[in-house]
Amino acid sequence: MAEMSLLETIDGHLDEFFKGWNWLSTILASILILYLVYPLIVSGEPDTHPLLLSRQANISQIRQPGESAVYRSLDTPHNFPLKSGLNVKEAGAARWATGKDGDLRDVWRRALNGSTTEHGMSMGETGKFHTVIGQRVIDHDLKSLTTEINIIGKFVKEQNVASVAVYLPNSVEVLVVIFGMLDKFPFTYL
Repeated sequence: MAEMSLLETIDGHLDEFFKGWNWLSTILASILILYLVYPLIVSGEPDTHPLLLSRQANISQIRQPGESAVYRSLDTPHNFPLKSGLNVKEAGAARWATGKDGDLRDVWRRALNGSTTEHGMSMGETGKFHTVIGQRVIDHDLKSLTTEINIIGKFVKEQNVASVAVYLPNSVEVLVVIFGMLDKFPFTYL
């Protein structure tokens, strides 16, 4: 019974509040909401603290009045071309040498061979591939997946097809098919 009287009391107060509502109340409520929301929308604070940006990027020296500076990565300062691709370097290549753009095959090779030092020596840690289904984790062997990739790639090449449609949502098999078709259809699925 106490809950009903509390609800009835709240309902009575709301009823009295909205009985006196008119166009002036609407204008005042709108101004109040705009006054509270406007600073959130148009904030003068930067997204990232300037000290963090100065350690991560070069700041352009020239900019228009009222505009923020252009920030570029320390790897590609101003007046240098932007990097493209994965910058894959051959084992034993000089540190300053530029690498090739690379594609998904290079990513797969890195997972199979594991991480390397800056001199190209293997650290012995190979990549891992897991599928998580709810609370169950399935560990996949990279060598068996590589065998499947090679089989699918060989089959697609032998069939000499013009296009392939694949529907394997959220499964490891879709990755195997994509990697397997990279030789036949380069960069189609990237």
